[in-house]
Amino acid sequence: MAKGASDFLIKKEIRVDTLERAMRYAIERYHQQRHIRSHEKRYRSLFELSLEPFLVLDHEFNITEFNAAFVEFIQDKMNLNNQLIGTSFHALIKYDFDVTSLKDRLKKDGYIKGFKTTLADKNNDAVVVLSIAHLPANEPDEEVAYHVALSDLTTIMEQQSELKKAEKLNMSGRMARMIAHEVRNPLTNINLALGELAAVTKENEEAQLFEKMIDRNSSRIADLIDELLKSARPPELEKIPFLLDDIVEAALHFCKDRMELLDVQLNKQFDITEVEGEWDPDKLKIALVNIFINAIEAMTDVSHPILTVTLQIEDDQPLISIQDNGKGMSTETINNLYDPFFTKRKNGLGLGMTATFNIIQMHKGKIYVDSEVDKGTVFKIYV
Repeated sequence: MAKGASDFLIKKEIRVDTLERAMRYAIERYHQQRHIRSHEKRYRSLFELSLEPFLVLDHEFNITEFNAAFVEFIQDKMNLNNQLIGTSFHALIKYDFDVTSLKDRLKKDGYIKGFKTTLADKNNDAVVVLSIAHLPANEPDEEVAYHVALSDLTTIMEQQSELKKAEKLNMSGRMARMIAHEVRNPLTNINLALGELAAVTKENEEAQLFEKMIDRNSSRIADLIDELLKSARPPELEKIPFLLDDIVEAALHFCKDRMELLDVQLNKQFDITEVEGEWDPDKLKIALVNIFINAIEAMTDVSHPILTVTLQIEDDQPLISIQDNGKGMSTETINNLYDPFFTKRKNGLGLGMTATFNIIQMHKGKIYVDSEVDKGTVFKIYV
């Protein structure tokens, strides 16, 4: 009776056969309900415990359900912590033409597969791929609902960008070694000939003047080749236990005269001190000094130059952030920033940022840059 047998009994006609049938139907219904509940629990677990973000939308594309992965994605990529239930999913899509295209394709095909778009809030963008399908209605008069699967492309695109940078620098390194080999051979011959010529023209002052000019420029070429090789393939790291904040302080101290000359206001925001780890302090200092100098020189025409340096722990990894309010960089400059001999600085060699990128890479770290023309630049360095 507890399993529902009474639903099948006609109270005035309880006989052996009706009682047996009622018990059999009740047991069958019990097993069906248990089967449905087990499947419901399984599919609910697939939805809630999935590592991929999922959500459910109503007929007006308002969010009605979502899993933990979607919450983590929203908070991590877009810093949204507000109430999600009832939020319009269209409002999260950055471009209106994407919203229009989504609606048209859903109306035409009834589903969407592999739709690339950008989700955004006020501060952050996230590139994603969406797949949307109708949820089957449980009741005839039930309104349409949608199931949305979301794949994050931001991390993949960042990894591809890092890979392209590494490939570009690897190719630059091969070219640098080839150029060094091809240039050094004739340069050696020039220096040998210059030595022989000096013995012949030691009484000729005018000839000695030209010899000194040739020697000076020959040495300059040799130094350039050495700098190119160092930037393309720095020496091996000599890691030792060291405090990261001491390395940052040493790099800032090295740039102290430049900052005082331009009256740069330095804001240090160290959330933590005594960040212990194994680094090559000399080389990491060089990498930071290159960024500091670029930031300082980018503020030469700013009336109130401000350099902000922060040190914190993000996702269990030390993060050094370097921000200036200088002239900023264009997209083209950012894309070529780490290329050898690319520079916007007067009398610059264009090898500093190449060396910086290699040093950070050798420390198994990452470097990101965000810049806007006439508003400033932010470098984020994870080591």
